[in-house]
Amino acid sequence: MKRLYLYGPPASGKSTKAAKLARASGLEAVDLDAEIVRRAGKSIPDIFAQDGEKAFRDLESEALRSVSAPIVALGGGTLLRDGNRAFAEANGFVAVLDVDEETIARRIEAQKGTRPLGDMLAKRRAHYASFAHHVGEDDVILLPRRLKGVVTPPVSKSHLHRLLIALFLSGRGVSEMPVPENCGADIEATVRCLAALERRERVLDCGESGSTLRFMAPLAAAMGVKAEFIRRGRLAERPMIRYDSLEPGVHELRGDVSSQFVTGLLFALPVLGGDSEIRFTTPLQSRGYVDMTLDVLAKFGVGVEETADGFRVPGNQCYIAPRSVTPERDWSGAAFWYAANALGAELEIRGLDIASRQPDRVVGELVEQVKKGAVVDVSGCPDNYPALAVVDHALGAHARFTGTERLRIKESDRLAAMEDVFAHPDDVDPRNDHRIAMAAAILSTVSDTPVVIHTAGCVRKSYPAFWSELSRLSSDFSR
Repeated sequence: MKRLYLYGPPASGKSTKAAKLARASGLEAVDLDAEIVRRAGKSIPDIFAQDGEKAFRDLESEALRSVSAPIVALGGGTLLRDGNRAFAEANGFVAVLDVDEETIARRIEAQKGTRPLGDMLAKRRAHYASFAHHVGEDDVILLPRRLKGVVTPPVSKSHLHRLLIALFLSGRGVSEMPVPENCGADIEATVRCLAALERRERVLDCGESGSTLRFMAPLAAAMGVKAEFIRRGRLAERPMIRYDSLEPGVHELRGDVSSQFVTGLLFALPVLGGDSEIRFTTPLQSRGYVDMTLDVLAKFGVGVEETADGFRVPGNQCYIAPRSVTPERDWSGAAFWYAANALGAELEIRGLDIASRQPDRVVGELVEQVKKGAVVDVSGCPDNYPALAVVDHALGAHARFTGTERLRIKESDRLAAMEDVFAHPDDVDPRNDHRIAMAAAILSTVSDTPVVIHTAGCVRKSYPAFWSELSRLSSDFSR
């Protein structure tokens, strides 16, 4: 692995970051300033006062070239010398920590007397900006690491969305619903919207959740609520059907855009005062997600009849909650751990229901197909694609993926996003897409260089604990 050099303004937190990465990876970290003090036998202020800045810089250059630890926290001016910069960039990976001026000024003031040059950010701003790799507050640095241990994926947001809506329609108050902690931003959006409907409010904030928006739109209309939906991020660009009202009758839908439109109607139509039909004008894709919806409806006593071209949905039905309701664990989140195992990890994945209706439950079979370089159809489980693409790329399997059309209208254009990951695997912009960020993280486990992943907080959409799980599963890694 290339040595990681953490660089940036004085008081930007390089030493703290180095120590944290060392704990997470089991690798050694060295603070270059501390190494200089050890060698000189006196403090940095004393070196400056007694010998001058040039003498300090000479010591710094010598120390830079001699330290062999895989993680090195540099001083704020270490790479001002052209020779030092050339050495660091030729022999390692330089990541600049971006910290706001106010924070740096506050830290410098608190450490008065220990930093002979004080706050140099203003004078060196162009210097720091000239480096290729930057790490901000919401970015992570990953070191190649072998993963080993036991992991339990989070609750399935696909399943929990459906359970919460069915519970709401059964008369359960939102405050009584079984919502796990750290359930993810999408589930929080559904809970928020159900609470708004419970209060008969017209403004429903769907965040960036396509499921929430597409489930709530027909539901609100069926309840007689002319709702205004707030759509954040790329959700505003994704396909949507407007419902000013919802009446019994025939509802025609394309089956090849999103099964979420089907699910929304399947929840809403049974409570109307008459019978309805859903007719598909194109073949239904992602059938597994509709099956999951039908399974939840049946558990709540709601009947739906399949027809040659869709579904017949009797009206005047009542949702009756079963005695206990338990959301399943998430197969789509587990896909990344399956991918990690294919790349050499030793993970035991627990808590998954092999009899689940979640379409992503086929991920284990698809990983094996990818490893054989087969034709892999992801039309029924497109969320598996980023994890599968990582396996294909890392192993050079040359599998051919089909059924990828709808990947272009997800949280990002996932086909293009993964191509970017493969083109720039050490500095990843996941386009605010949780599955791209997690896929890039798994790819980093077999990298030969540190990896920066930007906007890492996007994983909160479906897997808030992902980064802490990744750290927990890490063990010593050497190349």
